[in-house]
Amino acid sequence: MEDFIIRAALAAIGISIIAGSLGCFVIWKRMSYFSESISHSALLGVSLGLVSGLGLHFGLLIVGAIFSILIVVLQQRQFLSNDAILGIFSHISLSLGIVLLALVGGANTDYFSLLFGDILSISNQDIIWIYAILVLVSILLSIFWQRLLLLTLNEELGVASGLNRLAYQLLFMLMIALTVSVSVQIVGVLLITSLLIIPPATARVFARSPAQMVLLSIVVSMIAVVMGLSGSIYYDVATGPAIVIALGILFLLSQILPKRNII
Repeated sequence: MEDFIIRAALAAIGISIIAGSLGCFVIWKRMSYFSESISHSALLGVSLGLVSGLGLHFGLLIVGAIFSILIVVLQQRQFLSNDAILGIFSHISLSLGIVLLALVGGANTDYFSLLFGDILSISNQDIIWIYAILVLVSILLSIFWQRLLLLTLNEELGVASGLNRLAYQLLFMLMIALTVSVSVQIVGVLLITSLLIIPPATARVFARSPAQMVLLSIVVSMIAVVMGLSGSIYYDVATGPAIVIALGILFLLSQILPKRNII
């Protein structure tokens, strides 16, 4: 098997585990629009990485962290609705990213791969970065699982129990920013949200508990990325859209099969 196929498979599986687990919280917290907005900011992160020389991942991480903090701060002021704040930042960051890429990217910049992913660009350093983020997110979720779950399912009870809602909200948003920073090369800027939403939406149909939903979401995500990667190689099409199509097929199948308790 070609080396690039092995690297792509390892990267896709690592990202599917991260996105599958965090995506459940996105569904529970009804934050789909937030994940869409922060994924749009990824293009600005790519531009920052190119301009500063820090590299793709650090540029994505810095912009994602700043984006998350600004959103949390503005949400606390409550002078605009959440969707208005997200819409403003989403379109500004996307437009800035496009303009900066046009200025610094040059003729050799592959815009299609940035928007929809490119398995050929995955390197050994990218694999290390992805699995480092996977370990970090896994540790954070294992430590703060109960508190994040309580604030997600019953925020009033969590606050009454003494939990700092703002701190945990910021922690979760930063984990989403980490996820976005490692997902661009697989599914691209425009399709990252699909990895965060469709697997847990599919798993929710069959899950009997939050923990089971997370596990099923990871399984669905892993199956979809393997299907999408295989289809991408066989039919010579873009990886990101192929993965999203696979996710869509699994979601439609979940709606046809008999339902269980919905979490």
